[in-house]
This record gives sequence, C-alpha cells and structure tokens, in this order.
Amino acid sequence: MLTKEIFVDGGNFSSPFYNFYYDAQGTQPIENLSLDIFTSYKFYRLNNVGSHPFYIKENTGSNKGLNFTGDGSNTSGIKNEENFLLSFDTDIDLKASISYFCTSHASMNFEVEITALEKIANIENNSIVSNLEIGKNYTLSSIRDFDGNFHAKKGITSDVVKVAYKYQGLFDVNSDGTKEAIYTNKESGRWVTAAIDNSTGEIDYGDHGENGTTRIVGIYIDPLVKSGEVIQGSDFDSQRRFQNDLQIDNLIAKTAGDFDGDGFQEFYWKTTDETAYLRALMHADGNIQYANYQSEVQMSEYLTNNGFESIISEIIL
Repeated sequence: MLTKEIFVDGGNFSSPFYNFYYDAQGTQPIENLSLDIFTSYKFYRLNNVGSHPFYIKENTGSNKGLNFTGDGSNTSGIKNEENFLLSFDTDIDLKASISYFCTSHASMNFEVEITALEKIANIENNSIVSNLEIGKNYTLSSIRDFDGNFHAKKGITSDVVKVAYKYQGLFDVNSDGTKEAIYTNKESGRWVTAAIDNSTGEIDYGDHGENGTTRIVGIYIDPLVKSGEVIQGSDFDSQRRFQNDLQIDNLIAKTAGDFDGDGFQEFYWKTTDETAYLRALMHADGNIQYANYQSEVQMSEYLTNNGFESIISEIIL
C-alpha cells in the first residue's frame, strides 16, 4: 500500500484551521486535503511546531474503519516531533464523517472527504490500456452494490468471494463514452461494471449509487415472469439462468452496442459451452433492465435484421 507523508502547520482559528504540505520544508502545499482508503498517511508537524495538537477522528467517536499507529489520540493530538500513521479498512463506509481537529480547541474541527480510488489502467494516447489480464481473477476489496452492500451481501463476506472477480475486458455498457471493466464472480453469482476514468485510469468504488457505474450489477425480474408466461425460478426464467451461468463460470463477455436503435445499450455474452448467447439490455445508468437467451440462429438474425451482420463473427469466436 502506498504511504504518503503529510506535514501539518501550527494551525489557526480560521477555517480550514490547518495548512498541509507534502514536504518538510513547506514548499509543496496541499490545496484540498482528502484521504483515500487505499493509501496510508504519515502525519508530522511542520517544523516540529507545538501549537494546536492535531489528530483525526471518525465523528461518531467509534473510529470504525480507521487504524492508527504512533503518537497521539482523540484527546491528545500530535505536536513537536510526534507523528502517527493512518490507514483504512477497505470496507469502511465511504459516507462516514471523518474530521481533522485540534484536541485543545473544539471549534477547530474540519470534515475531510474520503475516497476509494484504485488504478487499474494506463492512459496512452488518450486511450485506456488495461493493466488486467482477461480470464484472470482479481480482488475487488471495496466493490459494492447500489445500496452500498459490500459484494452485494449484508454482513461478513468470505475472502473467497473477494478474490474471485474474473476480468472479462473493457466495454461501454451504457453508451456514455466511458469504458467499464467487466468482471464476473462465480462465488457470488454476480457481475460487476467498473467505470475507468479517462484521464487517470482509476476506478472509484464510491460511484455505486444513483447513476453510478462502478458497482455490482443488480438482479432483474424477467418480463415473462411479470406477464405470467414463465414461472419465477424455473428453467425458463432468464434471471435464474443468467445467475446460474455466472455461478458455473459459463459466460464470456463479447461486445456492447445499441443494436436496435432504441437508445439503450445492449451487452452480448457467449456461453463457454457454446449453447447460447445472452443479450442483456442495460439502463442508461449501466444497471440491467433484463436479459434474454438466443440461439446462434436467433442472435444472427437479430443482428442482421438491424444492420449489424459484421459483428456476428466477433460474438461467435
């Protein structure tokens, strides 16, 4: 884990109360302090100043998700030559309220943004170049579903699930010009879209709520179940079949596009046993509306009738 050194000046009574620097000489100021959960931070006092003892806390008082080593505490912040190291649990609530403060003056309290950014790609010639290998499993330690549940489960999640995210490639799942890294997880039976920042190559684990595109994709209800044509949970329920194929690692991501021109992106999967093709219709925010299975003939006819005959071989191969 990356560790950054931060030097804190003597403080004052005007918000934001302290100035921060990357260097011990105080020549590299930090304009807006934010803390990322994948980085550890070593805090020192600039020029070993002794005024306004400095510390950091989670505002409920529990300090849940924060790990401290070194000097200082919630009642006695660091001063002079004292220092402390702050690290984070990867499952910390990103909505938690974190503040730095002076332990001698309660009015000197300032909330700090926490982020969860992880670099998974390089940007070369304005294009995203993934650092990941298709077909290999990766750890997504901080991935959440829409509601913020880690790995789409409430409570403790097995480490087996956390390390079983199989990378499928880069696709634009909602036609917004930003590519998402696609993962499947046979241990949880779910799949993931992770939007990659076009300038940094990072994914933002905090981008999981409304309009978020870095999250575990939701579960839908098959329209044929809603209409009463299919019994929910039966072999003809596409959601059940989709999830079963995820659990047996039977899906390969192939391509994405708005093939019928209705304004919604479609995402094609191929089953590894080559028995079917799965067409997932996505919402504008990257979540799934529903999916249906097609035979090779049905898939070919659908794409040909919509003028996309040229991509059929791409999906089949």
